Amino acid sequence: MDIQLLSILLMLCITDSLCLRCPEQIHLSFGDEHETMVVMWSIDVQIQCQVEYGESPDLLKYSARSNVSELPEWSSKALKYIHKAEVKNLKAGTRYYYRVVALDDTEHAVIGSSVHSFITLTNNTGIPHKYLLYGDLGANADFPIYRKLEEEVASNNYTAIWHVGDMAYDLTSDYGQTGDRFMQLIQPFAANISYMTSPGNHEIPGDFMHYRTRFSMPGIEWPMPLTKMWYSYDIGLVHFISYSTEVYFNHNEDYVCTQFYWLLDDLIKANQKRDKRPWIIAMGHRPMYCSNNNADDCTSRFISSWVKHGLERLFHAQGVDLIIEAHEHSYERLWPLYDEKVYATSYDNPQACVHVISGAAGNLEGVDWMRRRPEAWSAFREDKTSQYSYGRLTIQNHTHLSFEQVSAQDNSLRDKFWLVQNAHGPFIKNITCEGPKRHESCVCPPINIYVFLIIVLALGMLFVIVVSIIGCFCCWRRSRALKFHGYVTLHPHNNIDHEH
Repeated sequence: MDIQLLSILLMLCITDSLCLRCPEQIHLSFGDEHETMVVMWSIDVQIQCQVEYGESPDLLKYSARSNVSELPEWSSKALKYIHKAEVKNLKAGTRYYYRVVALDDTEHAVIGSSVHSFITLTNNTGIPHKYLLYGDLGANADFPIYRKLEEEVASNNYTAIWHVGDMAYDLTSDYGQTGDRFMQLIQPFAANISYMTSPGNHEIPGDFMHYRTRFSMPGIEWPMPLTKMWYSYDIGLVHFISYSTEVYFNHNEDYVCTQFYWLLDDLIKANQKRDKRPWIIAMGHRPMYCSNNNADDCTSRFISSWVKHGLERLFHAQGVDLIIEAHEHSYERLWPLYDEKVYATSYDNPQACVHVISGAAGNLEGVDWMRRRPEAWSAFREDKTSQYSYGRLTIQNHTHLSFEQVSAQDNSLRDKFWLVQNAHGPFIKNITCEGPKRHESCVCPPINIYVFLIIVLALGMLFVIVVSIIGCFCCWRRSRALKFHGYVTLHPHNNIDHEH
């Protein structure tokens, strides 16, 4: 297409409301440094773009050029070009205004989005930090949670949103159009607050390509490589960790130990700084425990519990305070526990990890029902009544945090608890991860695929043995029956001969 014609067409689009394909699906995430904010968006033509920003909505005097990545060819209904710009050297605790613009060959803006804003992280650790958390959110505009999240973010009370896996159902569906719809639905709030993510099983299609391209997370190159879809980030008094549970279910588990040893190193370093940043909060999609009535990995039915087998010992040894999970379309809060053992029925200085499952944001698959009888480690749970709900996490100070599960339908408080910890640190004391005496929690557990193959091989051999025994028994019974049948048929003839 001629550049002049393209410019004329683009000039017809001055605002978002008038433009058929303006830069859209705008969302934020934290950059590698606290002074950096990442802005991402999509557009349907290959054109240079940038972010214009400043401390006043009427004076956007700074700019940051974007890099671009292209979605795969099979995403024919999606906006193909994904842009990422890093806005750097920002002041702490400051509101910035920005818009996304496309440029012509003379580097003049020919089309732009509406103006959005965000507040950078503050260096003040003496004030509470609040976060919104959930998993399993589909691309349906009728879900009440979208409106509620927009209201929550507009209150300016929150630092970030954490989406713990399963987006859109799926980002790749309908040739990528479902992914576009989801990104459009989150823009009203994700364009104004960092939208932090973890991968879930619904990001798997297309080898996670849409997830790895549509989102950018700190400390990871972009598009995110399969070899590192995990990261950590420090905010205030918290060391946040986002890990991938999907390494246990993909690519022959090639990345299980890669992630494990990254987590080990990250946790050791975090423990060295717990005087300044006492809380460690980890987030991963599939739970280690759950009391749902299905055959998921967390229900411990048949061959399962891969995530628990792979990570629970590490997280317990290193003293992770809170684990946020999703995947189950319900809400459940667990007592502090390790290896099926409940350590306390309170959250006052627990000596084991606390798990919270919040996967009820809203999806097309409905509710995951609970088993009739809860396990001893289940402190509180809801299935149907938790639908369209999300979590609010508040870090109050060095020793106290609170968690609320809230309904987006009627604003009711579904659950609330306080976690108090006056002695942050590893739950197993004085362990070493070096030398011949290194603790077992420092070693990547056997990869599940090999355990699975051994179990299958053992079951196969058992099957062969059982079939062989049954076969031999049947042959013996048949042989005996034939002998017995021959004796019976001859006996009458003998009787007849005797009578004659």
